[in-house]
Amino acid sequence: MMETSYRVILKKCSTGGHHVELPRFLTKEFKLSLEKVAHILRHPPAVLGDFNTKENVEVARKYLFNLDVECDVITVIKDKRLPFAIDPRQLKWISKEFSKTLRAGVETSLFYVTVEPDNEDLFLPSLLGKQEELENMFRFSDSVFVIDDTTFVLLGFATDGASCDVVFKKIVYCLEKHIQKNILVHIGFAVIPDDGKSFYELMSIAKNNPVCHKKSINGDQQKKETISLRTDSTRQTNGALSDFQQLTFCFNKAKGDFYNELTAMPSDVLWDALSTISISDQKKFFLQLPHDSHLTYYLAEKIKKQSAPRDIAAAKKIVHEIINRMKLDESLKNRQVNMEKVMLHLNRVDSIFTMPTIAMQAYSVASDPESTMDDIVEKILLAPALTIKILKVVNSPFYGLSHKISSIKDAVVLMGTDEVVNMAFGLSLSESFLNADLKGLMDPKTLWHHSMGTALIAKYLCRDLPQFKDMGIFTAGLIHDLGKIYLIENFSQLYTTVLSRAAENTVSISAVEQEIMGMDHGRIGQSIGETWNLPDPLIHAAAFHHQPSAAGEYSLFAALIGFSDYLSNMVTLKGTPDADERSMQKVNQQFKVDHMISMKKLFSNFNTQFIERSLADVSDMLKENSHLLDLAD
Repeated sequence: MMETSYRVILKKCSTGGHHVELPRFLTKEFKLSLEKVAHILRHPPAVLGDFNTKENVEVARKYLFNLDVECDVITVIKDKRLPFAIDPRQLKWISKEFSKTLRAGVETSLFYVTVEPDNEDLFLPSLLGKQEELENMFRFSDSVFVIDDTTFVLLGFATDGASCDVVFKKIVYCLEKHIQKNILVHIGFAVIPDDGKSFYELMSIAKNNPVCHKKSINGDQQKKETISLRTDSTRQTNGALSDFQQLTFCFNKAKGDFYNELTAMPSDVLWDALSTISISDQKKFFLQLPHDSHLTYYLAEKIKKQSAPRDIAAAKKIVHEIINRMKLDESLKNRQVNMEKVMLHLNRVDSIFTMPTIAMQAYSVASDPESTMDDIVEKILLAPALTIKILKVVNSPFYGLSHKISSIKDAVVLMGTDEVVNMAFGLSLSESFLNADLKGLMDPKTLWHHSMGTALIAKYLCRDLPQFKDMGIFTAGLIHDLGKIYLIENFSQLYTTVLSRAAENTVSISAVEQEIMGMDHGRIGQSIGETWNLPDPLIHAAAFHHQPSAAGEYSLFAALIGFSDYLSNMVTLKGTPDADERSMQKVNQQFKVDHMISMKKLFSNFNTQFIERSLADVSDMLKENSHLLDLAD
């Protein structure tokens, strides 16, 4: 799964960096040292940093514009198969070059080059301004792609493994000439077609076999050394964290009880502490607030105006008292241990339960451009129980059809292939729920009812949102809690702690999961979806229904699933005779400011009254279609 970010590149600074606000802003917002800021301002262009959302980029860009700083913003994608984030246009150009090479049938070498100073206290000029100089140093048939400040990729046409040493020397010479001497140059290489036929295959080889070329510090004499392979390109830093780093770390890691402790501080004290960290980190903290928090309007105004703090020293003291009282250091160590344990298990090929056979077959046929409607119908009919479930849903008051549908073929004709295939996939999962070994921690039937309720609510809310028509909204609702099944089946003792702590405090299960494990069930659902090769909208909805702004282009889709999840829980709570105010507060914590912002983009009149009306409407809808909740029985 690819993630989209927005890279801010400083092109020109008319003030020359003398404006007192500029270094302060760059240090705070982009987490750069004052020394690094000074270097960038003297040697543009350079990358300032990457943001996950366009909103954060716009805030930074406008602020910099007012300080006479000219910036570019480019979209970059992060793909786990690559060691860097890359402009999708560059990726397209590189792919075209690969196609030319393969068509020509000529050996071509890929060189993956990174550069760093010989002394970690020094900074190098960015490669971004050296594209032309680099191109001029190589043959016209070669292609140079500067990726970021320290990285470029060279495609050496008609260059095989035997002649790569010549290219190595040319790369080092080129960088010494146009960057500076006394540098470390790391070069990985691979050859088309021997090592692979795609950019990703060659990068996998190149990044795992780097050779370090070190320039002698004695005069101009060149010397080449082969150093041991680098397994970790991240430089380790020593020493205590600064106050800024401590507070940033504290607010970014705040989850569950610790987050509630911070928001329980007097509002002015909370803002004094928040004012010391970057605007993007302020927003991340703000987005986690429950939608009905008394802090919502106050912090929104403070962040927007960047109001001056009253007493930062006093605020820091209070935050550090909370850190010590809540034993944050110990909590984070335990969180890291638990997260590594879960991730290690999750990365095992056999650890994730398999997709139901009928679902796999239906998806396979539907994605085949040569398949027909009859092929899809035939696959679904192989599962009589599933056929009955689909027809029950189609003929329920939920769809409000004027006449009864008696066959899957009629359902496909009336509703479309995607709708029926998504429904078949979602309903086929019922066995995964009901046969799950939940160790007595949850009732499988209750979990299925909640998931089915969420799916029906999501589908109901989408009736006037055509942009979601073909994205599998019903299926997204059904699978949003699959991660809970995985966690309970494989880490029952750890999840017992999660449920106990959630029961003891006014904290949502998702928040406690993050507090204890460093991830929530959504992250697990993402891995399941990726293993099953589900469409991106479904993967993002499962992964980020509790933090939709992290879902990138699918943030509104994820927010709608999160809202449906919240309404489903509220309907259940209101139907529980002994439900108390504390239970209500816990459910309200699930629906956050993050969700509110996205929902307002979907519904212009979204507010508290809208939520109340929606709750009444979906409650009536679920009562009318209550038999659908028991389809799995």
